[in-house]
Amino acid sequence: MHKRAGAVLMAPMVAADTRTLIERAALRLFVRDGFDAATTRSIAAEAGISEGAIYRHFKSKDELAGALFLAIHRRLTDVIENAAANAKGIDAQVDAAVRAYCAVADDDWLLYSFHLLGLHRFLPLWEETGRDPVSAVERIIAQAIKAKEIPRGDPAVLAAMALGIVSQTAQNIAYGRIKPPLGAHAGAFVTAIRAVFRAR
Repeated sequence: MHKRAGAVLMAPMVAADTRTLIERAALRLFVRDGFDAATTRSIAAEAGISEGAIYRHFKSKDELAGALFLAIHRRLTDVIENAAANAKGIDAQVDAAVRAYCAVADDDWLLYSFHLLGLHRFLPLWEETGRDPVSAVERIIAQAIKAKEIPRGDPAVLAAMALGIVSQTAQNIAYGRIKPPLGAHAGAFVTAIRAVFRAR
């Protein structure tokens, strides 16, 4: 009786562990070799499981990649929105949002790297959600302009410039040109973004 109950309790844990193995193996291959080069067979080999085990969790490689992308995409959106909501004034919002963003990136650099390098491929996927980091930053900027905290300007252009300061540095870390962590440069990011918002 106890043995049977224990087996039932273990089943969800084993399934969760297998899913995590699949996800981490896929991320390693996507980042190292590229999305197109990775196959369900190579992901299974990297994870040390059968190829069939992948299909018990994901219908395809595309579904697996999409789930991974949206997980970090939504998390980045959430931290930007929450950081800005809990800070008063555009300067404090920039500081809070930048540091929160960097913390998420550094917390799981492999997942963040996949997001960073896969934006072009998954653009249609995240545009369908209606919530994304770019739109979140645009809203913060629009509110600051409305409150006359910063000069008038195009929120889309300013958001692209602000995010570029962080993402281009992150990209160079991913390529090995700059040493990690991303958060080590947060102070410089904040100073630069504040300057961008006020430069006309």
